[in-house]
Amino acid sequence: MLLIPIAIAYAIIVLTIVVMTLLSIVKGIKKSKTLFAEFFLYFSEVIFTVIAPIIGFMRFDKYQPQIPFSKQHVLSIILLVFVASVSFWFARFVQNTKNPIIKIALSVGMLQGMIICFITTIHFIPFIPLGLTLPTAGFEILSPVVAFFILLREFYFFNRLPVETNETIPYRTELGFTPLSYQILNFSFTKKQLVYFILFTVLILLQVILASAFGQDFDSILKAYTHSVGFIFSTHPI
Repeated sequence: MLLIPIAIAYAIIVLTIVVMTLLSIVKGIKKSKTLFAEFFLYFSEVIFTVIAPIIGFMRFDKYQPQIPFSKQHVLSIILLVFVASVSFWFARFVQNTKNPIIKIALSVGMLQGMIICFITTIHFIPFIPLGLTLPTAGFEILSPVVAFFILLREFYFFNRLPVETNETIPYRTELGFTPLSYQILNFSFTKKQLVYFILFTVLILLQVILASAFGQDFDSILKAYTHSVGFIFSTHPI
C-alpha cells in the first residue's frame, strides 16, 4: 500500500517540474521567486540530467525480457546523453557569456539532448505507467520527459537575447564585417534553429565517428533503439 502514496507524490513532483519550467518560459523569468522553488528546480536538474541517466544506463537491461536499448549499441546513446548533459551544465554556469562560439556549441548540445529525450520518451511509452506507479523500480523511465522540459527552459533563456555586436565587437566598423558566429546568434528564430539543426547533424556525425573508434557500428544509434526488446521502436518482440 505504501507504493500508492509514493506513486502519487512522484507524479505530482514530475507535473510540478514540467509546469514550473513552462511557466518560467511563458513569463520570461528564469529565476524563481522563492529560494525553495529555486532549490527545487536546481535539485530536479541534478536528478533528471545526471543521476537518473546514470541509474538508467546502469540497470537498463535488468528487467528482462524487456530491454530498452541494445546492449551491443548502448554506448552510442550514452555518448549522446553525456554530451547533452555536459552542454546543459556548462550553459547553466556560463549563461551570461557573450562568446558566440560557446553559445552556439552549447545550444547545439542542448538541442541534441531535447531531440534524444523526445525520441526516447516515445520509445518508453509502454513503460511510462510503470515509471509512475513504481518509481523506486523505474523512475528513470520518466527522466527523458522531465529532462526535455529542463533542457527546453535552459535552451530558451540561453538564446533569448540577441548579442549586441557594438558592445562585444567594438572594432566591427574597422573590420568591415560581422563574424558569422555573431550573425547566427542574431538570426531570426526560425533561421537560427535551421542553423542549429545543421550543426546538430555535424555533431551527430562527429559522435558517430568517435563511437566507431570504440567498436560501435556507424548506425549504432539507430540499432540501439531498434535492437531493443518490447519498446516502441523495438524490432525484437518479447
